[in-house]
Amino acid sequence: MKDWNQIEIACAHSKGGVLVTSHPFDNLIRTGCSPWPPPEIVQKLYQSRQIRAFTGEDEKTCTSGVGFYCDLQSIHSEDAITWSVFGTVARSSQSEMKVLLGDLFRLLDLPDLQDDDAEIFLWRRLPHPDTLVPGGPEIDVGISTANALILGEVKWQSGVGVAQGKMRDKDQIQLRGEFLKKYGPRLFPNRTVYVVLGISLFDDAFKDTTPEGITFRSTTWENICSLASHPHAEEVWRYFNWKKEHTRIANHRLQWSAEKAGAHWVQK
Repeated sequence: MKDWNQIEIACAHSKGGVLVTSHPFDNLIRTGCSPWPPPEIVQKLYQSRQIRAFTGEDEKTCTSGVGFYCDLQSIHSEDAITWSVFGTVARSSQSEMKVLLGDLFRLLDLPDLQDDDAEIFLWRRLPHPDTLVPGGPEIDVGISTANALILGEVKWQSGVGVAQGKMRDKDQIQLRGEFLKKYGPRLFPNRTVYVVLGISLFDDAFKDTTPEGITFRSTTWENICSLASHPHAEEVWRYFNWKKEHTRIANHRLQWSAEKAGAHWVQK
């Protein structure tokens, strides 16, 4: 099949019909990212247990790229779009990043956020907010500026993880908010705004479970990929539409708004 740039790539399908690329790099925007692969991508190149979802020629194809199947190869991979949108911005110039972040903050209705001293980071783990042990929540995307810290939880079409925390009574959004509430002012004393951000294919994927004093925002990938200030805006938009076109929408999400999608899906 052809990718978002109309380049022929080899693909396979899982037993459930999910499209995957034969090589993980074929599912990622690499424009402006040299040398390749960056450390963030290398840490995600681990063998996936989802190989059991493939048989026959599909199994051969999906392991042909690097010798094993990696989750980055899936069209449903939230890590793949996180890198393609935010990882590429992190590799851009500070001036390009500031312009994009200014538009992002307006999209999220965060007028008090400054875009100076901006840094974007991916897949860093926090100390656990309940126990302070290492290996706590993984932050899909973080944004640090002169006066703000944003911790982002990214989804494609999966739901928010629950049964989190020491007592298994919290969700992913709450854990990130509690870290900012408890330790944000101590560890980042020059910040005045602490935000938990949710991003999903769907606009109703998140609920605000953050503690008082922590700002919560959510938005969709479509909104973010529509920002014309992204350094690779045209490619990002093509990538998003390619990814959405080939995504198998989960049955419980098939009731799709005709006003937003231009079509009406019937729930099975």
